[in-house]
Amino acid sequence: MKEGPLDRRDALSLLWGGLLGAFPLPAWGAEPAAPLDDHAKAINRAAATPEGRERVVEHLSKELNVPPATLRAQREQSKLGWGELSIAHRLSQKTGVPVDQLIAEHKSGKGWGAIAKEHNVKLGPVVSELKKSDQALEAKAKKGEKGNKGAKAEKADMGSSMERGAGSAGRGGGHGGGKGK
Repeated sequence: MKEGPLDRRDALSLLWGGLLGAFPLPAWGAEPAAPLDDHAKAINRAAATPEGRERVVEHLSKELNVPPATLRAQREQSKLGWGELSIAHRLSQKTGVPVDQLIAEHKSGKGWGAIAKEHNVKLGPVVSELKKSDQALEAKAKKGEKGNKGAKAEKADMGSSMERGAGSAGRGGGHGGGKGK
């Protein structure tokens, strides 16, 4: 080996080694906590409007077998988003640990993945359930949007019929409406 100034390759090797040491990369077998965050974000986005919020509460209530009033109270008390509350309930169902305890662990700074690991929950099945839940909620939202568009179109049609003097009967009421003799 030569003793002298570092060549470009040696300098780059040291630089990369220093960077990798300073910013550790996640292990290949790391727990899939990112899908939990994705779920929380998806649920929170779905609940961004008053109609969406009601749809989310009803959806979670049915899926988790928890009354809507309980979910609302827990959300108000915990200040968590709907998505995080969903995760807390699912982990509670898997572990038998009370939801309030899991929420407290999360609020103390632990991530949902770490909480699941501490309570011996395999995240794969939980993530799979969450994805199915997100898809079902998205389908309900799309169905609701189509229903709202249909109702709005129907109201618009009724409004234009009313403007033409069709009356409330919608069949020419108020104009004699019948065939002339």
